[in-house]
Amino acid sequence: MTNRDIMVATVLGLCFGCSTPTTTEKLNLTIPKSYLASKTQYPISIDGLANEAAWNDTKWTDLFMDIQGPDLDTPYYDTRVKMLWDMDYLYIYAKMEDEHVWGDIEQRDAVIFYNNDFEVFIKPNEFQPYYVEFEINALGTLWDLFLARPYRRNGPVLDEWDVKGTKIGIDIQGTLNNPKDIDDGWSVELAIPIAPINAIDRGHTFGEGSVWRVNFSRVQWDYQLNGNTYEKRTDNNGRRLPENNWVWSPQMAIDMHRPEHWGYVFFIDNPVDSTKNTYLDQSMTSAYQLLFHLYRKQLALQNNTSNKSGSFLVNEDSNFEVNGYFYDAEFLPTNLGFEIILEDRSGTKLSINQDGYIRSSYEK
Repeated sequence: MTNRDIMVATVLGLCFGCSTPTTTEKLNLTIPKSYLASKTQYPISIDGLANEAAWNDTKWTDLFMDIQGPDLDTPYYDTRVKMLWDMDYLYIYAKMEDEHVWGDIEQRDAVIFYNNDFEVFIKPNEFQPYYVEFEINALGTLWDLFLARPYRRNGPVLDEWDVKGTKIGIDIQGTLNNPKDIDDGWSVELAIPIAPINAIDRGHTFGEGSVWRVNFSRVQWDYQLNGNTYEKRTDNNGRRLPENNWVWSPQMAIDMHRPEHWGYVFFIDNPVDSTKNTYLDQSMTSAYQLLFHLYRKQLALQNNTSNKSGSFLVNEDSNFEVNGYFYDAEFLPTNLGFEIILEDRSGTKLSINQDGYIRSSYEK
């Protein structure tokens, strides 16, 4: 028997083979938000105003909250979003309160969050690790990028990945870069082409019934003035104060690059006929959150030791109750890393490997 066989046997024995009574760990894990994006039949003018009838009939998201969740302080400015779509574009309209609208980054693909900005994160397939990000400041400067996998797995950032045809409209309710007055805020209107986003999902068909994982972030810096120029605020020792991070769906950490917490956007024809396939399977969604809860713990364990192959959650409970649903877990070492497998009471299986690739099985 090889060392790996011994390790697998040990893990399986601890998870399922032991005769001692098993315990069930009870967890309440946050379920991401969801939104029904209606299909528009009429042209949308991307001017930052969103004054078309289609926008007027579209619901807002909930107001943004602190990135770490609703238990933290409510943001001091309101932010909310609407979404529409057609077969060419995903349309996004974000309205942001702000008494001082400012920015100075004008170069495409610069690090836009060094200014106050609005950010869009899109993952067209929740079972694959890749996703895209868009950042826009009040000048309408864009940074769009592709990530093959999150930073926690050393995901490369491809700045040269540009979505040709992205349309941006900015409306300033006040004046830009003028500290002598009080503004009402600013708005971003986006038309993001569907085809290049769908292409990274290996050509899967997009249309009514599609579901994307999406989140929005607003980076807001406290400011100070240097003459009439806005600067990021510093403390008494000259150290820059941290930014505020406000989001639609809570990330439960100061980290936008946890796609498992992004919201679910259902692409529907119209709200009247939205009952078909526009609900979250609470058991599967809870399993998905548990899977990543264990995945993050496994990565943290390996990152804190030099013995990567020998660091394993063999002492982790193998039975879980999450949001009222029950799951069994296996923790398996593999030649390339590890695999975590969950099974619910109906026999549905969900698994993840070290790089974040997920498999779902309905075999009983």
